[in-house]
Amino acid sequence: MRDEAEYTHLFAGAVGEKAIGESSAFYLCLPGTAERIAQAVPDAKIIMILREPAERAYSAHMLLVRDGRETLSFEEGLSQEEERRQQGFEPMWWYKELSLYYSQVKRYLEMFGTQQVKVLLYEELYAQPEQALRDVFAFLGVREDADINTSVRYNVAGLPKSRRLHTLLYKFIDSPNSLAKHIKPGLAWKAMGTLLLKPAPKMNPQTKAQLKAYFAEDVAKLEDLLHQDLLCWQYREPSIAYKP
Repeated sequence: MRDEAEYTHLFAGAVGEKAIGESSAFYLCLPGTAERIAQAVPDAKIIMILREPAERAYSAHMLLVRDGRETLSFEEGLSQEEERRQQGFEPMWWYKELSLYYSQVKRYLEMFGTQQVKVLLYEELYAQPEQALRDVFAFLGVREDADINTSVRYNVAGLPKSRRLHTLLYKFIDSPNSLAKHIKPGLAWKAMGTLLLKPAPKMNPQTKAQLKAYFAEDVAKLEDLLHQDLLCWQYREPSIAYKP
């Protein structure tokens, strides 16, 4: 959506709802986005879900591999990241850059304040989804006793068992006049695409160690910013006392 009127029309059917919203993986990183949101919706509540930086970078790579958009290995993609950015590649290819959370989160906290920004850790959401979602409901001021169903995982990474069949399915799902969109919500049909996937391989341990060393300083700054330990990311020993 590049037109403001077209974007606003997305919410035309919302009448009397206590809270409405939408999401993007790129709002956090793109320059000027926080400012534009604050200008358009100054009382907006912002929810961020942060994943351990190295795993987030690898997951982005595997999603692009899954969809046939990435032809390089993860290590090659990392080495080409800056050149690709200069060539105009979209943020999905900014493997390391998007995982440097400190400045991105700081921008939103400065723009909206701590009362309007909630930061969730992906690992905690994955481990205890119901508890995390109840916290989100409280943050949004909506019913906290609503039914929760987290049985279906959406947009799962993996390697296609059949590239041709996988491509055909996604073309069918994403077609503007797709029959699938009239039978089931689009995301649910994309979840069905995971039946055509085999598990993604694990990240090379040496690559992961190198990335964790690269992200360590940024993670420490993020802990100070949030006044929260990030022990589940395993960037420091739990025996070290956390001092905000």
